[in-house]
Amino acid sequence: MGKWLALLIAMSSAALAADTVTKRYALPDKSSVQLVVPASWKDEVRQPQAGAPPTIAFTPREGTGFQVLVTPIWRPRPDMPLATREQLRASVQRAADDAKSQAVEGELPLAELAGASGSGYYFSATDKAPAPGDFKYLTEGLLQVDDLTIAFTILANEGQQQVRAAALEMLKSAARAQP
Repeated sequence: MGKWLALLIAMSSAALAADTVTKRYALPDKSSVQLVVPASWKDEVRQPQAGAPPTIAFTPREGTGFQVLVTPIWRPRPDMPLATREQLRASVQRAADDAKSQAVEGELPLAELAGASGSGYYFSATDKAPAPGDFKYLTEGLLQVDDLTIAFTILANEGQQQVRAAALEMLKSAARAQP
């Protein structure tokens, strides 16, 4: 029985890996952020203005809409200290406190996110009165990846619980690739 379970787990892992693609997103210092992205998602890099961090927007190739927004933030100067775990946690806690007034949930506890190249925190909330066309579910957080801080927002609606799980797995895979 144990052999069959191990084989089933290995086959499931291989199937999941086949449904993803490794992508790199260039940063101004010639390095890049590498993510393992679900193959059914399309991406668009949005560059707001010169010098500002780009936002990578993920949406479905087809089907019901969702958005996953990923913004890698680098230090303005190499001599600036990296954000500490406590600073990341405090920033995410402030965002959760800000979201609480619009949330169904009375409390928005933080969860830890441990990735391949770093860790961070996030929270999830349900909008108690989403406007038409807006998303009902929000997950937001920060992840430290080497010397980058990655801000992320996951927006979804009913029946899209797998989007959050897939996005968190993608974020766990985040790595900084040097040129």
